[in-house]
Amino acid sequence: MMVKVSVIMPVYNSESYLSVALDSVINQTLKDIEIICVDDGSTDRSIEILQSYQKRDERIVVLKQKQSYAGVARNYGMSVATGKYLSFLDSDDYFKPEMLEKAFENAEKQNADVVIFGGKCFDGDMENAISYPALLREEFIPEGIGFDNHEKIDNLMSITTPAPWNKLYLYSFIKKHQLKFQTCKRVNDAYFVELAIANADRIGVVREELIYYRTGNGNSLQGTGSESPEQFAEVFLSIQDKLQELNIYKKVERSFRNLCLANCIYNLENMKNAESFEKLFVALKTYIFKNLHIEGTLRNDYYNTYAYDLYLYIMSHSPLQYWMDKCDGEVKNAADKQYLFPFEMILKGSSIILYGGGRVGKVYYRQIEKSQYCILTAWADKKVKEYNGYSLCAPEKIDWCKCDYIVIAIESERTAKLIKKELYEDFGIPDTKIVWQSPLL
Repeated sequence: MMVKVSVIMPVYNSESYLSVALDSVINQTLKDIEIICVDDGSTDRSIEILQSYQKRDERIVVLKQKQSYAGVARNYGMSVATGKYLSFLDSDDYFKPEMLEKAFENAEKQNADVVIFGGKCFDGDMENAISYPALLREEFIPEGIGFDNHEKIDNLMSITTPAPWNKLYLYSFIKKHQLKFQTCKRVNDAYFVELAIANADRIGVVREELIYYRTGNGNSLQGTGSESPEQFAEVFLSIQDKLQELNIYKKVERSFRNLCLANCIYNLENMKNAESFEKLFVALKTYIFKNLHIEGTLRNDYYNTYAYDLYLYIMSHSPLQYWMDKCDGEVKNAADKQYLFPFEMILKGSSIILYGGGRVGKVYYRQIEKSQYCILTAWADKKVKEYNGYSLCAPEKIDWCKCDYIVIAIESERTAKLIKKELYEDFGIPDTKIVWQSPLL
């Protein structure tokens, strides 16, 4: 009888977290699974931990390879998988006990090629995990527990992140389209995930948070972008080439271009040193924007118009000007600034505390009132006492525990960072609970 799900886990120097990840898979309510762990040349006790678990559970398969990074490890795991479906888990994350069962049942009921579900992120303490709305963009997904992908979904490439671990994949579908992870050090999962989403005939949706994603792990490759600042663009260019080869690029063109621009801005703003920042800035300006077909597009081609405004700013300024203006919160200095609440970073129905009673805070308040998207439990400001009948409190009088998120309503990134520091040092609030995004449209 075929195994229902093959769970594939790349492992590299994860001795501090590995037992939690393995326990979360072993204790799944869906029992008919295999757990394929691929050690990627670990130099700590990871392989010993894997072997000890293998002795206790015959469903565990342990493979070893010299360090070749997660993409190669996942491909190795797929090559020996026997399950009807594939699931991927990083060795520092964990699944909720019912995750595989709920994803499997959805896939079977929906006859889905891919199933997507939500999750939370945490830094250190799992009990303080917060919702990670980008994993399942409810506002972009049709209602119900699945949808037919033959109909054009305008936001298709933005319904989830390129992470492989909040999804379940029909293995025969993966084989049919010959999908594999790329072998590069970073962003090796985007090619596999985005092409799976684009090619799927039907996509299932489980509107629950079933995976917990760890941030702040020093061994993670997410923070190594400065080592190869242009690599992400090479990945997205290869996805673009494949979409064109398969004659499905036109179907997803707008959505894919939005995804590309968002990743360009994200990677630029997350460079860790000036040299890498300048290198990527120049590459974006000279050839990446052009090759990704962003040059010549219009503002109304984008859902995130702020990203488009930054693209225009990059094209007309130097790296030094961008860096200095960004620090001062003045990258966009329009005479009539317009602000937008960070809806995409907040799970619908969540409770929030708003920090900031200035112009941005007042706009956010009106947008919250009008949309009823989330619940405002308190509003903090050091000077403003009241707005439109709503009382604002000094920060020291706020019960910061009574909310899902704290939203900083400030335009300047530099000031927002100071507020984050204050919230952490004075009130012990973890960074993962605090939301700031440039409010400029």
